Amino acid sequence: MEIILAEGAGEIGLAVMLQDLIVQNIEQNPHKLTDFKKLNIFIGLDVCDAAITLTLEFSGSALTIHPGIKGQAKLNIKADSETVMNLSNQKLKWGLPYYFDETGKEIMAAMKSGRLKVKGMLSHFPSLIRFSRVMSVH
Repeated sequence: MEIILAEGAGEIGLAVMLQDLIVQNIEQNPHKLTDFKKLNIFIGLDVCDAAITLTLEFSGSALTIHPGIKGQAKLNIKADSETVMNLSNQKLKWGLPYYFDETGKEIMAAMKSGRLKVKGMLSHFPSLIRFSRVMSVH
């Protein structure tokens, strides 16, 4: 597994934080490496209240984090910073995101209110689930 910060991404605190989070998640839960290796997708992340955009380029056993949104992103997640943090704190049950605790309910409320938007969710659902499992600290 290799996680690379592309030129310019190292100056973006969120990019560094995501790199550290994913490394730590996989070190603490080695089974997450299977999902990581199956990801082969560009994921755009727009943290609207912080004016930060990133593209996560997953390609097998590597992830490159780029500043900005690349045009080829198949999954695009737009959320405020609080919701982005909730996504990493979301619990999983039977390998799927769990929406029936406080964090899960907050994520659902963010989706209903439009504070969380995920474009490409239906056409790339398996990748979204794998990404959720890799990102979750649980």
